[in-house]
Amino acid sequence: MTEHLVVIANREPYAHEWDDSGNVVVQRPASGLVTGIEPMLRAGGGTWIAYGGGSADRATSARNGCVAVPPEAPEYTLRRMWIGEDEYERYYSGFANEGLWPLCHMAHAQPAFRARDWDAYRSVNETFARAAVEETRTGGMLLVQDYHFALVPRMVRNRAPHAVTSLFWHIPWPHSDVAGILPWKEAVLDGMLGADVIGFHTRQYCLNFLDTVERYLECRVDRDAMSVTYNGHRTLVRAYPISVEWPYPSASRADGATLRRELNIPKQAHVSIGVDRADYTKGLLERMEAIELLLEENPSLIGRYVFVQLASPTRMRIRRYQQLADDLRELVERVNARFATASWKPIVLQMRTFSADEVRRYYAMADSAIVTPLHDGMNLVAKEYVAACDDGDGALVLSAFAGAAKELDGALIVNPYDAEQVAQAILRAIRMPLLERRARMQDMRAQIASHSIHHWAAKMLGDLRDIRQRRARFWPQRLPVVAQEAREVVAG
Repeated sequence: MTEHLVVIANREPYAHEWDDSGNVVVQRPASGLVTGIEPMLRAGGGTWIAYGGGSADRATSARNGCVAVPPEAPEYTLRRMWIGEDEYERYYSGFANEGLWPLCHMAHAQPAFRARDWDAYRSVNETFARAAVEETRTGGMLLVQDYHFALVPRMVRNRAPHAVTSLFWHIPWPHSDVAGILPWKEAVLDGMLGADVIGFHTRQYCLNFLDTVERYLECRVDRDAMSVTYNGHRTLVRAYPISVEWPYPSASRADGATLRRELNIPKQAHVSIGVDRADYTKGLLERMEAIELLLEENPSLIGRYVFVQLASPTRMRIRRYQQLADDLRELVERVNARFATASWKPIVLQMRTFSADEVRRYYAMADSAIVTPLHDGMNLVAKEYVAACDDGDGALVLSAFAGAAKELDGALIVNPYDAEQVAQAILRAIRMPLLERRARMQDMRAQIASHSIHHWAAKMLGDLRDIRQRRARFWPQRLPVVAQEAREVVAG
């Protein structure tokens, strides 16, 4: 049976933009998702369906939105979807990021649910589902990515039951009582259960999801098999902890030393790094308060410790994110004003978008990393930093509420809400003996080496292949007929 892979994701793997001179430039967003899935498409061909958000995307695409990628040596198709600005705003900023995002994160942000946002979310999901059916051939497999497309699996199944579909939820799944806040929970759960496999980062998120569907839908939940049978269709619920590349394309320590000089950081200072989107779930304000406490309690660190925070602006049309950016700048200015000297300041805050190569230079400069989200599905920064320490030296302070904490036993695990505990963990990272640093880092690097992004993708794809093979045994003659019916539905 032929294999044709179709990926649905909000973000495109390549974007075309106009530069200041009117020329088209290709941008490749830094994304663990792209790193994990693109090799499968490049190896066997297929289609990546995404929102076309680049300023030159229309000018570089065919009439149906398709363009061959990678640009330098095409191996698969990128199909761009054109969504109106108002509809995209309500679907993306509205329902997805003011509704589902805070609902799924225990970060004490009240979700906002508006009927017009829900309507836009359904409409955009419908648009992507129709494109997926057009692209999914007999024996095809569909990988739907994240909370932006919860309704797509059901929409596809209704049109193309031959398609083997997975949905990977890249953020946490909340407890069932929290999920019950969602006004359209039954529709969202119904949409998700159109998939053959639903993946989460951790087993706990899987169990939360099973509790939720059992509470709000008429279905049969099998916790031993980790499956849900709903309306005659069985969906597997699996933990697929996402990871990073291995070997990781790290920068050299020499590059890090050069960057240290560029930032005027004293050679003898211990440097900690934080790399985050400027999102309220990342615990940035709490992190700065912990560093303030660290310096207050340990004046010997004045001039000898620097924390560098990369904070990429995100979702700036949402008021809460605008306020966070303002509060973060104000807090950093306060801490620096309190402790800085004529030749040194304790916190270097850089708020802009960084390329993957730039981030790797910062990892190479750092003696330790501070990754303290209030709640996070996985947090690939923690794994990236460990993978980047190819000399085996470094220390990681990690939130207990990040999915990565379940895997990285060598990290210093903290409660991000406890400023004293975080401050003490940073101090321990600064003073940790070299042998202990290396032993902890060796354990974490071994974990990532055996569970890389490629293992994640292969496991998920392997489960889909197994389902496809079982389905072919039961319906060997029916699949081509069903595929033809699906094409007729789309054409009609």
